[in-house]
Amino acid sequence: MTTRIFAPARPRRWTLENELWTLWLLFIGVHAFYGWVASWHPSVPFNDVTGVYRGWVESGFATGSFPGVQEAFVYPVGALGPMLLTNLIGPGEAYGLAWMIIVIVLDCIALWWLTMRQNTNASAGLRRAAAWWWLAFLVLLGPIALGRIDTLTVPIVLIALLEIRSRVRTSGFWLTIGAWLKVWPAAAFAGAFAIIERRWKLVQGALIACAVVLLPVMVFNGTDGLRNAFSFVTGQTGRGLQLESAAASVFLVLKSLGNTDYEVRFDYDILTQQISGPGVDLVGDVLTPLMFVMVLLLLALGFWWHRKGAGIARVFPALLLALVTSFIVFNKVGSPQFMTWLAPIIVLGLVWDGRRFAQLAWISLVIAGLTQYIYPWFYWTVVGAAPIGAFALFVRNALLVVLLVSAVLYMRPLKAARAVVAADAEPAATTDDEDASSEEGTLAS
Repeated sequence: MTTRIFAPARPRRWTLENELWTLWLLFIGVHAFYGWVASWHPSVPFNDVTGVYRGWVESGFATGSFPGVQEAFVYPVGALGPMLLTNLIGPGEAYGLAWMIIVIVLDCIALWWLTMRQNTNASAGLRRAAAWWWLAFLVLLGPIALGRIDTLTVPIVLIALLEIRSRVRTSGFWLTIGAWLKVWPAAAFAGAFAIIERRWKLVQGALIACAVVLLPVMVFNGTDGLRNAFSFVTGQTGRGLQLESAAASVFLVLKSLGNTDYEVRFDYDILTQQISGPGVDLVGDVLTPLMFVMVLLLLALGFWWHRKGAGIARVFPALLLALVTSFIVFNKVGSPQFMTWLAPIIVLGLVWDGRRFAQLAWISLVIAGLTQYIYPWFYWTVVGAAPIGAFALFVRNALLVVLLVSAVLYMRPLKAARAVVAADAEPAATTDDEDASSEEGTLAS
C-alpha cells in the first residue's frame, strides 16, 4: 500500500527546483544568523563552546591531561573528539567560528540526506515537508540549537533513523556514536532494540562503535582511561535541581508568587542555576530512578503494542518521542539545548507517518518558541523568578508533559484507539508497516 498524501496543486512558479533552492538558502542563512546573534548576545548562548569546550581542550594540551581519558569527564568521552577537531580547524579566538563550520557541514549533510538523496520517489513530498518543519524548528529554537555538543548529535541521529529499516547495523553504529557524544541517543537505540526485529545487527553496530571510541582511550591511558571514559555515568549524581527542569519550574512558580522559602542560586562547580527550598532535594532524589522506571515501562508498552498490531510506522517514531521526552521531563537537568533532541524524532515521524504525526510536530514547534523566549532573550526573568519568566517556563515544561502523554497514546494500535474514541477512528488500511516510506527499505523481519 502507499501513503495517502493530501496536498494542494503546486503553484506554477513554485517549482521543485525553486522550493529546494529556497529551503537550502534559508537553512544555511538561519545558521549564519544565529551564529552572528551568539557573537554579541549578553546571555552568551555559545559560552559552552567558546568558554568551556575550548577551555578543556587548551588545558588538556597545556597539562597533557584530557577529560575522559586522563581525568573524569561530565560528558561521554566521545564528546572530546569534536572539541579537538574544532580546535584543529580554528584554535584560539577562531574556536567559535570553527564550531559553526562543523555544525553547518553536519546539518547540511543531514538536510541533503533528507531532501536530495531520494527526491524522486513517492515519499519525497513528505521528506521536504519534514525538512521545512526542521527549518521552522531551528528558527523558533534560536541560537541554543547550534551552540552545544547536543547540536552535533542531531544530524547523526537523524540520518541513522532514516536508514534504520534498510541499514540496521549502520544505524546501530551511528546511534551509538551519538550516545558517546551525549547520552540521549541511547534512548533512540533502546527504542530500536525494542521494535526492530534484526536486533543482533543493531548490537553489532553498537559494539563496533564502542570499539572505535574506547580503543584509542585505552591506547592513551589503559584501564584507567576506561574508568574515566565511563565517569560521566556517576559524575553528576550529586547535583541539585536545575532551575529550568520540569520539576523545578513548579517551585519557581511558587517563588514568583511570593513564597520566600525558595532560592535561586548559581552553582560554580557545575556552572548552572539551581533552585533550593522545601521538598526540592526529595524531588531531585526521586527523579532519576523514576526516569529509569518510565523508560522501561515505555519500552515494554512499545514492544507490546507493536506485537498487538501497531505498525512500525506508527509505534516506532512515537516510542522514540516518548522516550526522549521522558529523558527531559524526568531529569534533574533542564538545559534549553535538550529541546534539540526532539528534531530528528519529529522528522522521522513526519517522513513515515506525516499526516497523523503533524499534531505532535506542532506541539514541538511551540515548545521550541517558548524555549528561545526563555533563553537567551528573557533568561533574566527566569533567574529573577519574575512571574512572566516563571510561567513561560512552566508552560513550556507542561507542554513537554503533554507531548510525552500524546506520544504514548499515539503508540496504541488503531483498534484499541477506536474502542476508546470511536468517532475519531482512522482507516486501518493506512497503518500498515509498508505505507510510511517505501524508499526506506523493507521492514526488519
